Amino acid sequence: MQFQYTAKQRTGASVTAKLEAESLPAARQQLRRDGLLVVNIQAVQDLAAGNTAKPRSGRGIKRTDLLMMLSQLNIMCQAGVDIAEAIKNVADNITNLAFRKVLREVHEDISAGVSFSEALSRHPHVFDRTLVAGVAAGEQSGSINAVLKRLTELVRGDIRLRAAVWSMLMYPIVLCAVTVLVLIALVFFILPQFSKVFDDLGRPAPPITRVMLDFGQIVNEHRLLVLGTAVALATAVTLLRNTRMVGRLLDHVSLNFAVVRHATRPLLTGRCFRLLGSMLSTGVPLIDGIRLCRDSVHNRLFRDLFEKLESDVLNGEGMGKPLREAKYLPAGAAQMVATAERSGNLGEVLQSVGQYYEEEGEQNIRDLVKVLEPAVIVVLGVIVAGVILSVVLPLLDVSSTPH
Repeated sequence: MQFQYTAKQRTGASVTAKLEAESLPAARQQLRRDGLLVVNIQAVQDLAAGNTAKPRSGRGIKRTDLLMMLSQLNIMCQAGVDIAEAIKNVADNITNLAFRKVLREVHEDISAGVSFSEALSRHPHVFDRTLVAGVAAGEQSGSINAVLKRLTELVRGDIRLRAAVWSMLMYPIVLCAVTVLVLIALVFFILPQFSKVFDDLGRPAPPITRVMLDFGQIVNEHRLLVLGTAVALATAVTLLRNTRMVGRLLDHVSLNFAVVRHATRPLLTGRCFRLLGSMLSTGVPLIDGIRLCRDSVHNRLFRDLFEKLESDVLNGEGMGKPLREAKYLPAGAAQMVATAERSGNLGEVLQSVGQYYEEEGEQNIRDLVKVLEPAVIVVLGVIVAGVILSVVLPLLDVSSTPH
């Protein structure tokens, strides 16, 4: 099989050429033996096809399904079961029909002589590049069992982190949603009734009450216009969020706003460090691990950081300088990574540091939610009470006035 690659020599010069190898992992290994640092490599047949093959769908497949599959594969492989037979057994016992179909296709590819990593890479919406790269490194080093164990721990950690964050944020979100529903009920159903009451009494409503009643009347008379405006605003906000300028601004705010930065900074740092450490521990080359981390993180500031790390590593420099220059990293993180890089124990240290900062971020979110919960209750209570009292109190005043 022929591959086209771009790599850097030890002198820093770039080389673009072709080579023959049995598989992509074998091609990477051959280039490393030649002292080259791979920048990009791709099968010639894929280049000729223009990568027009459509990726197979992975809709309906959850991370928990992936975790179960990896856990079962890990157990079977440790028991000495062949990887193809293990995939077949998992596919036969899995309840998710979409995932069962994907695993059976993976089994067919492996039975036809395709490597495990290449078979997984044909389903990019199910198996991301991180998982495929880890499996490829395990195949190359002959430690697929250890790789499956590490990948299982990585996916389990991601699921646990997301579940912990959502469980902490769920109460404020539900509270806000209930308050919005109450306000909608007041505007569409309650205020129109109070407007009729004031009209029957023949008494003018106080200015604040009049504003509330007029607002409710306008909303009721132009429901379609209000609904269309709300949908348009939501669409505009979504489109603006996806633009580079607004997205970068929001990412900057999330990392530097005083209220949330103590939670977002360690969480993002911990996740990136743990992912990179897991990749290095499974045998993925440093430059590939940095690219995988860059592709997996959504925050643009962290993407810029990993691009700078990739550039410095390709130029033979260490990771310490760009990490120290990143002001949004927690204090001490850059120094620990630089020390580990010099000691040659980068993978394990990154995993330990990543886990530490993830736990710190979770605790900071927990503390933040404890403060936000009563604040949200008070603010939303004042809003609802203000709407109600602006209408009820004038009615009580009218009813107590002698006619």
